[in-house]
Amino acid sequence: MAAKSANTQPGHDAPEHYAGVLRRYFLKRAHPSEVDDLVQIVMMRMHSRQSETPIENVGGYIFTVAANVLRESRSGAASRTIHVELEPADLIDTITPERLVMGRRDVDLIVEAIEQLPERTRRIFVSHRFEDRTYAALAREHGISVSAIEKHIAQALRALSQVLGRTR
Repeated sequence: MAAKSANTQPGHDAPEHYAGVLRRYFLKRAHPSEVDDLVQIVMMRMHSRQSETPIENVGGYIFTVAANVLRESRSGAASRTIHVELEPADLIDTITPERLVMGRRDVDLIVEAIEQLPERTRRIFVSHRFEDRTYAALAREHGISVSAIEKHIAQALRALSQVLGRTR
């Protein structure tokens, strides 16, 4: 039986509904330059949640996740688990022709998933991720709210997460 996603109920129980509130939560507790990344980490954790048990209090759960993300960012735990120093010998031992083919396939699937996004979502996602544009700058450029930008980014991340989930 497939695991249920964190956003099993529509409307106010969808994690995206909390993006604006999460931004305000993080703005009071973290450096403004970290806010978008922290919100995004919470959204990714909510969307990648694998559990048969539905979340009874989505808001409470999201803020528990947010508090953990904030604690990890302050302790540096998040960056220690994401960034690992590799020695050239490590790369030689682990790169195989099979892994290269699998990596290329994953890249092709990701590019295809990005190309299939709605035009506006794709432009916003690519601008944010590959051109380092802030949510606020994108909101001004597109004439929409920061919350709407967050929803576009979340939509793109869900699509990419689904593609990557199918390849594993």
